Amino acid sequence: MKKLNIGVSILVEKNGHIWNSGHNQNIAFLLKLLSKSPICNRVYLLKHGVDQEDLPATMAFDGLDVPAVSLHEVTHEIDVVIEMGVLLPDDWLKHVRALGAKILTFIVGNTLVGNIQAMIFGRPGALTFNDPSLRDEIWTLPEYERMAIPALRSVMRLPVFSMPHIWDSFFIDKQTAQLMDSNFGFDPQRARQEGRGWRVGIFEPNIAVTKSCFLPMLVCEHAYREDSDSISYMMVMNTMHMKEHQTFFRFASNLDLTKHQKATYEPRLVFSDCMASYKLDAVATHQWENNQNYLYYDVLHGGYPLIHNSEFLQSAGVGIFYPEFSAKKGGDALLEARNQPLEYWQEYKQNAANFLQTLHPEHPENIRIFTERLMHVSNAK
Repeated sequence: MKKLNIGVSILVEKNGHIWNSGHNQNIAFLLKLLSKSPICNRVYLLKHGVDQEDLPATMAFDGLDVPAVSLHEVTHEIDVVIEMGVLLPDDWLKHVRALGAKILTFIVGNTLVGNIQAMIFGRPGALTFNDPSLRDEIWTLPEYERMAIPALRSVMRLPVFSMPHIWDSFFIDKQTAQLMDSNFGFDPQRARQEGRGWRVGIFEPNIAVTKSCFLPMLVCEHAYREDSDSISYMMVMNTMHMKEHQTFFRFASNLDLTKHQKATYEPRLVFSDCMASYKLDAVATHQWENNQNYLYYDVLHGGYPLIHNSEFLQSAGVGIFYPEFSAKKGGDALLEARNQPLEYWQEYKQNAANFLQTLHPEHPENIRIFTERLMHVSNAK
């Protein structure tokens, strides 16, 4: 079998941080998987950006045994280029393509929504290709099969393949190891103390319609209206910039949780630090065509009750599911979860651990799928 030198692109930026988005985590996990693939000879992290030459320490990639190189360093060595963190310059792609390299673009965001929002609202972040014909195929995630993949096939006029969403606890374990206290992880005994309602966190990024705080806030509100002892605190992250927006202000201020001073609206906070420092008990979420989410996996890793509407997680039998956009059913699910006996949470955590193992970069099935796809595109035998 011919072994390949594979490069994965990453955007180098001065303020880059591993917790800014799931994008960079996905890159790191792919690097770990490729390093274990039998088809891989060497793996490179292809740096591209204008702010600086080296990855900032806040990216936390130092634990990965993969060299970060500039494009010109590997021009004559690379067999497969995977554009993932950033699209690479056309001139360089043409050069390596002429030398025989295959070029893949791995899209791990909802490019259809990103482009629609960019065009209609003048938002940044749209994914645009100057020359799609430079690429050999497109990869993306299963969560986009219904919405984004058909559009990608039409726009790109290239084969589009759905690849596994991979994760492990590498980054969150590093983060929790730095905590001053050891409160990370769900404590069902503490959560059931008499007279203590759940302290619920909402971490939606609020930068796209696919993941916003609107429904999770209503989930908590419904549970609180049904049983005012069920929730003692709702903490809504990534909302500081919206507090002065008239629509959000009116919406939030009319909730009973806000009126009764049981809700706060916060800036962006690191998930694990926030859960531990504020002794939060559960996380309420909502997504629209974004079923696979690193936040969900981090919540499950901590054994926390995850109130979610992800059909992907529902099919795996993990978390606390409610359907579609039903805030009422979400609130009811939260109330039911809060009343579960202590032994329920032991099984809940074990089910979550079993599920998370299937996402691991070193899981044999994940390695097999990526390896076979690379063999096909590179004609390796």
